[in-house]
Amino acid sequence: MKNKIPTLIVLVIIYILLKHFIPYGNYVVYPINLIVTFLHEFGHAFFALITGGDVKWLVVRSDWSWVTTTAWWIRDLVVAWWYLGSAIFGNILLYIWFKKEKLSQNIIYFLSFLMVFVAIFWFNWIVSSLIILTLAWGLFALAKYSKYDSLILQFLWVSSIIFIIEDFNVWPSSDLKAFSGILPESVWMIVWLVIVILMTLFNLRLIFKK
Repeated sequence: MKNKIPTLIVLVIIYILLKHFIPYGNYVVYPINLIVTFLHEFGHAFFALITGGDVKWLVVRSDWSWVTTTAWWIRDLVVAWWYLGSAIFGNILLYIWFKKEKLSQNIIYFLSFLMVFVAIFWFNWIVSSLIILTLAWGLFALAKYSKYDSLILQFLWVSSIIFIIEDFNVWPSSDLKAFSGILPESVWMIVWLVIVILMTLFNLRLIFKK
């Protein structure tokens, strides 16, 4: 486990360098960002389904993505799940990487089949479905034909968590803007970020607990 901590730090540094400092490095992490965006948007859809709503479609564009549901009576909770769901997803991947590394390949297979399901059954736009299917095949091929299942899974975790932090910094254009009412948007930003940090710290405690 101790050997994985330096690896985790290196992955974080690599991601930040590629996305923000190395010329054209953003193109390298572009597919990863699309996958992370898809998973975040799936959080909207999943929460809508388990709360009695209905998913009309899930669209992933080359620049952004969104999901439309009919669960508007709990709209704020569906929106909030984008943020908390991302943190939960990322922490699950972190736990698997540290504790259940042998499951990495199966987890990637599951993500691939999930994307295929969305592309077919929540279809709205042919280009979107082709993007999702291409990403799904890329994940599946990497899991099946390479030996880097664990690193791929961990890189998805790194991307997911950093994505949350970046969304925190770009308000009010993000989904956090929609989760407002009693408290101002700026306060909700801090509330959700604190929840995510506490959730991650609790997960780390479970991971490193003897």
